[in-house]
Amino acid sequence: MLAAPRRRYLRCATLIPCAPDSAPGSEPIADGAVVVQDERIVAAGPAADVPVPAGAEVVEYPDATLLPGLIDGHVHLMYRSGETIYDHARSFDDHQLLVRAAFHCRRLLQAGVTTVRDCGSRGTFLAALRDGIAAGLLPGPRLLTSGPPITTTTGHLWVCGAEADSAEAGRALVRRLVKERVDFIKIMATGGRMTPGTSVGRAQFSVDELRAMIDDAHRLGRRVAAHCLGTEGIANAVAAGVDTVEHCNWLDASGDAVAFDEAVARRMAERGIYRNMATQPSRIIAEKPLRAPLSPSERRLLEASQERWLWFRRGIELGVPSFFSTDAIFGQWDDACTDLAWLAVSVSERGGIAPLDTLRMVTAVPATAIGLGDLVGTLQPGRMADLLVVRGNPLDSMRCLLDVVAVYQGGRPIA
Repeated sequence: MLAAPRRRYLRCATLIPCAPDSAPGSEPIADGAVVVQDERIVAAGPAADVPVPAGAEVVEYPDATLLPGLIDGHVHLMYRSGETIYDHARSFDDHQLLVRAAFHCRRLLQAGVTTVRDCGSRGTFLAALRDGIAAGLLPGPRLLTSGPPITTTTGHLWVCGAEADSAEAGRALVRRLVKERVDFIKIMATGGRMTPGTSVGRAQFSVDELRAMIDDAHRLGRRVAAHCLGTEGIANAVAAGVDTVEHCNWLDASGDAVAFDEAVARRMAERGIYRNMATQPSRIIAEKPLRAPLSPSERRLLEASQERWLWFRRGIELGVPSFFSTDAIFGQWDDACTDLAWLAVSVSERGGIAPLDTLRMVTAVPATAIGLGDLVGTLQPGRMADLLVVRGNPLDSMRCLLDVVAVYQGGRPIA
C-alpha cells in the first residue's frame, strides 16, 4: 500500500517568490502561504487564496519571510582561506578533501544555501558527494560539479590536473570529464591570482581553441563556464559561445586597470551569455554598519569593490543577464558558511543593487544560468520545495538573511 503524500502548509508574514518581473506573481506578498506536497511546491500566494489542504501539517512563521533557497553559482568546496594552491596540493589527499567538502556542504545547507555549483576541484571525486547528497545519505545542497578546470600548461589552477595546449587536447579533456560524469565544464580563459606566474589580463586560449571545447561540451549536453578576469579572455570566451562568464572583471592586459568593452558586453546581452560576478565579500566591509565611519584602509577596500559593481551595473543596463556568487574559499566566517548572505548584504548596501533584484540574483537568475531554472530558484507550482525562512524582511534589511529560522530541501525540514 502506497504511503499518503506528505503535505505541508507554510504560512508566513511575507512571501518573496523571486520570480522575474515578467512572471505572474512576481511581487512580494504580505501574509503568504506555500503548499508543499512531497518534494514539490503545489501552490504559493496570498494565504487568503491558498486554502489548507486536508490532512496537511500547518507550520506558521508569523514574524518571518519565506523565499526560495539560496543558490551559490560559484564555490570551491575543497579550498579554505589562507592556503596557497601549492600548499593545498601537497598537504591533502582526495579522501581528506572529500570529507572537507562534505563538511562545507552541511554548513552551507544550514545557512540556507540549497543549491551550489562547484567551479573547479582536483579530480572528479566530488561526483560521489553530489550523488550521496541526492540519495539522502548525507546533508548538503543540490550540487553541480565540474571536476578539474581545463587550463593551459602551468595555467591557472594547473595543479588540479587538466592541462591542454591545443584544440584537440581540449576536446579530449572535455570528453574525459563527461565520461567521468561532471555536470558542466569549467575553462580557465585567463590566468588567475591564486596561481603565481599566470597573467590575469591575458587570454590563455584562442577563440578557436575555446570554440572546439565549448562546441564539444554542448554536443554532449554540458554547459560551459569560463574563468575570465581580463577583457581579452572575456572577448574570446564570448566569441566562442560560452554559457557563463565567471568574474568578468574587465581588466586590461596588465591586469592593473579596468578596460570595459561595451561591444563585448552588448554581444553577451544579444547571445544571452550570463555574467557571474564571483567575488569573495570583504568581511571587514560587509560587517561594517552602513553609516559607520571608515578608516582609510577600509575606504580603499570599499572603493575597489564599488568600481567592480559600477561595471556590473553597466552590464545590466546593456541587457547582460547577471548574478553574483561567492567564489567561496571557506573559513572566512569561521565555518558558518554565510559568505553568500554577507555578499548579498554588501551588494544591496554598497553595490547599488535594489533589494529585490539582489534576492533574484541569488535565486532565480543563477538557477536559469546553471540550467536548473525549471527546478529551483522561484516559489512556483512544480518547483522543488527548496525553501528558506528568515526572521524579518530582507527587503527592509538584507542582514535578515543571516537570521535563519528554517531551511527546507525537497519539502523536508533541515535540522
